Amino acid sequence: MSVPPARPELRELAGEALQAVEHGHDAVVGRVVSFQGIGGRRAGEAVLARPDGSLSGHLLGGAAPIPPGALVGPVRLLELPVGDEEAVAAGLACGGVATVLVTDADVVPAAAWRALSEGMAVAMATTLEGESGGVVAVVADRATGSLVRYGGLADEAADELAERAARDALRGGRELSEVRTTGSTSLVIEVYLPTTTLFVIGEGGLAEALVAQGALLGWRVETDPSYGERARALVSRLGPSDALVVLSHDHDLATPALADALGLRCYVGALGSRHTQAARRERLARAGLAAEDLDRLHGPAGLDLGSRTPEETAVAIVAEVLAARSGRTGASLRTASGPING
Repeated sequence: MSVPPARPELRELAGEALQAVEHGHDAVVGRVVSFQGIGGRRAGEAVLARPDGSLSGHLLGGAAPIPPGALVGPVRLLELPVGDEEAVAAGLACGGVATVLVTDADVVPAAAWRALSEGMAVAMATTLEGESGGVVAVVADRATGSLVRYGGLADEAADELAERAARDALRGGRELSEVRTTGSTSLVIEVYLPTTTLFVIGEGGLAEALVAQGALLGWRVETDPSYGERARALVSRLGPSDALVVLSHDHDLATPALADALGLRCYVGALGSRHTQAARRERLARAGLAAEDLDRLHGPAGLDLGSRTPEETAVAIVAEVLAARSGRTGASLRTASGPING
C-alpha cells in the first residue's frame, strides 16, 4: 500500500509567500476552498508557484493535477476535477471537484502572511469582483486578543462587508473555507486557527486516553492534576477553537477552573454523574456565574455513544468538542440533511 504524500497547508507556505512579497518577487498561491465530494480532506491545502514553473506543495495529495498556466492571478477561482482512482491513490475517500482560490502573493497583505507563518488566528475575505480583486485580512493579535484589519478592496462599502464577514467567521472559532454571495458581491472566506489546545485537569486512564485521542487529531494536549499557577495561565490563553475538560471531582479544584474557563469562548466540559453536575452548577452560581455561562458547561462531558472504557469515553468527549465547535448536534449523518463534511 502506497503512502500518500503529506498535504502542505497554507501556513507552511506562508513564509515563502511573505518572502516573495517582501523582496518584490512574483509568486502565485492556490489553496482549496470548497469541495463537491472528495471525502477525507483537509481545508487549507495549498501550492505556491513561481515564474520559473517550480512549485512548493500540491493539492489533495497530488490527486488534483494543475493544468499548465492555470496558476495565474491576480485573483481567480479554479475548478479541478478529481477521479475516483486518483482520489483513492492519494488517500482520499472518493473523487469529486475541488474549487481552488488562486491569488498573486502580493494581493494578500504581508501582515496576514506573517501572522499565518507565526501560527496566529487569521481570517481573510477575498473579493472576486473587479479587474484585480482584493483581500481584507483580520488577524487576532496574540498579545491582546484584539482583532486587527489589514488590506482593502475596491471601495469602502466592500471593505466593510468583507471585514465584517472575516470578523464574524473568526469569532466562530472554527476553521473554514467557503464561497459566499451577498447581494451582488461574491466573497471567499477563509479562517485559519492555531493548533487546537485540549487542556485536561485530572489524571488516570481517561486523561491518558484523551492525550492519545488529541494526538491523533494533531491537537496540542496538556494535562495537570491540579489547578495551580501554571494551569491558570494556560486556561487564560484558551481560545474559541480550544477545550478544557475537568476530570477531577474535587469541587475546590474544579470550581475555580470551570469558572475561569466559562468566562472564555472555548469548549468547557466536566466529567461526573448528574448529581455531581448539579452540585457543580450550584457552586458556580454561588461564585457569581450567570445562567447563560452555566448553560455553556458540557456536563457530563461527551456525546451519548454508550461509552464504557476510557478510550471510548475519550472518543465521546472529543466528538462533542468537534460538534460544539461546528455548531452541530452530533446526530447521525444518516438522519441529517446538512452538508456531510464541515
